[in-house]
Amino acid sequence: MASGGIARGRLAEERKSWRKNHPHGYVAKPETLPDGTVNLMVWKCVIPGKQSTDWEGGHFPLTLEFNDNYPSNPPMCKFPPGFFHVNVYNTGEVCLSIVGSVSFYVVDTFFTACLLHVNSPIEISRLLPLLSGMETIY
Repeated sequence: MASGGIARGRLAEERKSWRKNHPHGYVAKPETLPDGTVNLMVWKCVIPGKQSTDWEGGHFPLTLEFNDNYPSNPPMCKFPPGFFHVNVYNTGEVCLSIVGSVSFYVVDTFFTACLLHVNSPIEISRLLPLLSGMETIY
């Protein structure tokens, strides 16, 4: 299979799944290139601010960048540089060191865990139970 073929095939299936069932108000879709083609390796996402917090009413952009080794390797999860949050580095990268301990990744589970982490500044160790379902292989 061509370079990244497994990753692209997996992401195409996960895109179908996400479109059928995702949390209301959340957006996660592959990037559309200037020529109109879809780049499954880069997803543009939007996270709505959690109600009853300082983030309520906001819509926060997030980019997921996948490599050819997905789902064995996690995507890079980034907000725009300078995004202010206790769980986000100045570069925009989300502080999710926990992703290194999971064998396989699923977009909706990874995205949901990332969102929960950003919406509720908590210790990474509390994310472990949420990430356990990521080992499901399509």
